[in-house]
Amino acid sequence: MKKIIVAAAAALLAAGAAQAQTQTQGFYGDVGYTFVKVKDDAVSASFKPGAIRGIVGWDLHPYVALEAMLAGGVKDGKAAGGKVEISRSVGLYVKPKFAVNEQFEVFGRLGFADSKIKVSGPLGSAKGKDNSFSWGVGAAYNFNKQVYGAVDYMSYFDKDSTKIDGVTLSVGYRF
Repeated sequence: MKKIIVAAAAALLAAGAAQAQTQTQGFYGDVGYTFVKVKDDAVSASFKPGAIRGIVGWDLHPYVALEAMLAGGVKDGKAAGGKVEISRSVGLYVKPKFAVNEQFEVFGRLGFADSKIKVSGPLGSAKGKDNSFSWGVGAAYNFNKQVYGAVDYMSYFDKDSTKIDGVTLSVGYRF
């Protein structure tokens, strides 16, 4: 009896996965430039470095996707005699989304990010690595079935007195 139940459950899961795949595009990826803001309330300073961010994702359902993010700094942020460099940031996200029409989609991101930065100033330098809950909102415009452009706001880190967030302009491709 257990074998019949297990076989029936496996058949239902396979049928559901096959149906979900016919309703979605599958894998996608995008790359973009992020205008980052690093704010530290402990020293009352705000830095604006830049980063290149890449995302790979998989549509689980027409309304939900899973994503992995990797970003690296390409421009240092300078202020108040100090400098902030983003070494890297990695994250995993669940992406709820809604297609307004065939061209326009709005989405959110909920997940977890791990960031590594280096701060230097007149008194020396320090490296820091920490992780935090991460979230964001954005919109995408489909130029055709494969190519899209997107803009989003993400909060990558918000813990203690430090906050890292940014706006990203990206272009992507659906496989």
